[in-house]
Amino acid sequence: MFLEAALHAVLGEIPVPGLSSSFRLFTFIISSVQAVRESKKQLQVLAKGVGELLSTLNSEIRESRIVAENCVKPLADLKNLLRDIHRFVQKERDKSFLMSLFNKDQRIHQIESFYRRIGLIVSAFHISGLLSMQDMFRNNETARIEDTSMLNAQLKDLEKNQDDLRNVLEINHSNMLAMMVSLQRRLNAAPNNNQEQTFYSHTLQYLTSMSGRQVQLEDWMIASFDVDYGREVGVGGFGKVYRGTWNQTEVAIKVLHNVAGFTPSVALLRKEIDLWVTLRHPNILQFLGANTLDDRPFVVMPYIPYNARQFLDRHPTFDPVYILRDVSLALQYLHSRKICHGDLKGANILVESSGRALLCDFGLSRIKADATSHTAHTVNTIIPGSRNWMAPELLAGSLPKMPSDIYAFGMTLFELYSDEIPLVNIAHTDFIELVFRLGVRPDRPEIEDVPRLTDSLWTLAEKCWLQDPKARPIAGQIHALVVDIISVDSLGEALMNSRRVTEISNPSHNLPDNSVSEELFFGVVKERKQVLGMVNPDTMKSMHNRASTNANLGKWKEAQELFFEVVKKRKQVLGVDNPDTLTSMHNLACTYAKLGKLKEAEELFFEVVKKRKQVLGVDNPDTLTTMHYLACTCADLGKLKEAEELFFEVVKKQQRVLGMNDPDTLTSMYNLACTYDDLGKLKEAEELFFEVVMKQKQVWGMDNPNTMRSMHHLAAAYTNLGKWQEAEELFFEVVKKWKQVLGVGNPDTLASMHALACTYSNLGKLKEAEALFFEVVKKRKQVLGVDNPDTLASMHYLANTYNDLGKSKKAKELFFEVVKKRKQSLGVDNPDTLRSMHYLATAYANLGKSKEAKELLFEVVKKRKQVLGLDNPDTLKSMHYLACTYADLGKLKEAEELFFEVIMKQKQVLGMDNPDTLRSMHYLATTYNDLGKWQEAEELFFEVVKKRKQVLGVDNPDTLASIHALART
Repeated sequence: MFLEAALHAVLGEIPVPGLSSSFRLFTFIISSVQAVRESKKQLQVLAKGVGELLSTLNSEIRESRIVAENCVKPLADLKNLLRDIHRFVQKERDKSFLMSLFNKDQRIHQIESFYRRIGLIVSAFHISGLLSMQDMFRNNETARIEDTSMLNAQLKDLEKNQDDLRNVLEINHSNMLAMMVSLQRRLNAAPNNNQEQTFYSHTLQYLTSMSGRQVQLEDWMIASFDVDYGREVGVGGFGKVYRGTWNQTEVAIKVLHNVAGFTPSVALLRKEIDLWVTLRHPNILQFLGANTLDDRPFVVMPYIPYNARQFLDRHPTFDPVYILRDVSLALQYLHSRKICHGDLKGANILVESSGRALLCDFGLSRIKADATSHTAHTVNTIIPGSRNWMAPELLAGSLPKMPSDIYAFGMTLFELYSDEIPLVNIAHTDFIELVFRLGVRPDRPEIEDVPRLTDSLWTLAEKCWLQDPKARPIAGQIHALVVDIISVDSLGEALMNSRRVTEISNPSHNLPDNSVSEELFFGVVKERKQVLGMVNPDTMKSMHNRASTNANLGKWKEAQELFFEVVKKRKQVLGVDNPDTLTSMHNLACTYAKLGKLKEAEELFFEVVKKRKQVLGVDNPDTLTTMHYLACTCADLGKLKEAEELFFEVVKKQQRVLGMNDPDTLTSMYNLACTYDDLGKLKEAEELFFEVVMKQKQVWGMDNPNTMRSMHHLAAAYTNLGKWQEAEELFFEVVKKWKQVLGVGNPDTLASMHALACTYSNLGKLKEAEALFFEVVKKRKQVLGVDNPDTLASMHYLANTYNDLGKSKKAKELFFEVVKKRKQSLGVDNPDTLRSMHYLATAYANLGKSKEAKELLFEVVKKRKQVLGLDNPDTLKSMHYLACTYADLGKLKEAEELFFEVIMKQKQVLGMDNPDTLRSMHYLATTYNDLGKWQEAEELFFEVVKKRKQVLGVDNPDTLASIHALART
């Protein structure tokens, strides 16, 4: 009846022009909601809210209080919202009971986001006086509680009736193992004792008994129940690719299927997975997990929308040579691990919005080889779509080997520059004859058609597709040749225009962005020294390149030594004012900064800035770049005021010279915002981060790491200003994007997840904080190690959350582990170590172990006085808790004296109205009471009550506690 009433209320009206399609979408939504089987109260309330919105808008437009022609965008937003709600409800309708249960939290969050969008539409139409969003949110929360209550009752009933359980879960032989893995994963991820966990545990026990099998859980396992399929985005000879979600992350799901009647071997797939999980390279698409549990095996990878050909179509000015450079790096890495790709072509190279290329489908090489070995007896059974890139020996029936990857690289080079499939005009039946026996290869395109396909690149392609596999170059040689083709000047131009470094404020900004074979460059340098002489410009150029290579390989000491030698020689031969000399000086300063030699870096950057101003002018981009790095170095040295002034000057100049949307301008604006934050100029930081984020979204897109990093800092700025709700929403969005782009195991992803968990904690969402901190700790242990400072920080916060949830025993055990680790890695005097010791003491106190708490707090107070000083707020906090412990132990005189000392200091440092000062005054008054000093207690409680009413309000729990204590006194 609920939905029928909503439907009748809306459809009883005649829609005005502009709302007809929205009314029609509303009927679809109602129909889909009616078909949902489980947990539908929230959906019903959402549909009712949408109906009220449509009815109100219809009335306002009909009465001409709203003019539809003036509201084109809000009307379009309304229509898009209704479409999204309809798609969402359809997906909810089609989900199985277990999938619906697993995705309950995502469903709740999605519904909340729909209400936020409704709120924006209400604001856009200026009808907030007619529709109460507070009522909508309140009704949604009531419906959520009702859905949860009904779900818990249903779960309890299912635990009692195995027939119903089997029918509701649709258990069968093919899905049983996948179901067990999903249940075990959820039990491991959130070890709390709510009704869902009880149900998961019961169901897992039932399935274990029913199947007679124990779950063997692997970290990489992703069961069919854990992914949500979206639309198909690609198909090839070895599988279909779907855009979908996993772990609240947008991913690509590649479902493997038969090849020429040959089914992929699950055993071989599992063997490949053992190899995939060990691969880590910036130009290799990350392996997130796979399913081998049922008859629909699949692989899960980050979703990147465009392959190399598609990216180049959308970015016609982007030179494919940078894609080839990244691919050669990836091949070099795979081949160093004795891994053959087996299917290299443009479609298997994905390119991020930043221009970074990633090789994909590498993990399927052996499976493809297995399939090919079963089917390659005739050309008609070659894996569809890959024939034109296949080396002659593969056409003859050989298995893929590293030289066949090199052949495919040459064909891919031709493909990316010519924008056509290689050898596309050769008939299928003639392919082996012409390519294998007669050695036919692509003809070189006309220079006017493909001007960027230089002689050097064409020569490289010809070397790659030589008939004799042994005559082809190896991957390391290819990479060196590609880098040699990219001159220092053109590389610098490409970095400025196309290939922005992904690390903001990276001191190696002006260094070539590659990991060239060090041995190969060493050979070039040695040869040029012998042939041309040490002081020849080409020799120095090669030395400069080799130094840059060392820098990009992380060999900063070697890079510094070589840059130092280049600077010395260039000063002698070219002079100190020569642009090349200044470039090498700039890069030498970068290596100083990387090695922690900040003073030397500052002095050299200062000299380069001075010289570049004289030689190139103050507005020259290279001058501004060095000024930027000088500002970064000042910030690293703690010279924040100087850094602020310099960043401000750079930003002002770059905005005028390069424009507001230039990546260098945005990078400097970002660093200026960071400096504002470090200086405590929180409002300025927030405003500038907001501006940077808006611009970066326009220039780089939402998925660019720089954009996401700025969004993270904007969210952090919100937390500094106490805007917790805005921070939560933005951190949630950032985490979602990081997972899509970099994966859940990336340090940046984990940093944002940690920050989101902290935000949950500050909003009082302790259960959400606990679950997220638990996940972050687990991942950071895997990725960074248990001794890493970031891992220990997350463990500290998880322990603190346990404390807040009243799980004192868990808190004590985890704080004990953190303290032990921090003492080992940071030392006992480190502020982070002392912070964990402080909270370990509070956990002891919560467990009634006042003696242990007192001893530990006494040590913390002593150390904090030495390290931080007596006036530090953290020192005063520990003194406060030590006084509380004295009181708990009955040492009232010591407690009185220490509380009094703390209050005197807090009044000086924090002020009379600070909540911490008032808390200490409350406890001192309580101590007066316990000592029988009734008059002093009454007077102090009276003062605390007065102040807390002013500062916190009369209804605040702390205020009420003081009022109650005053009344008892």
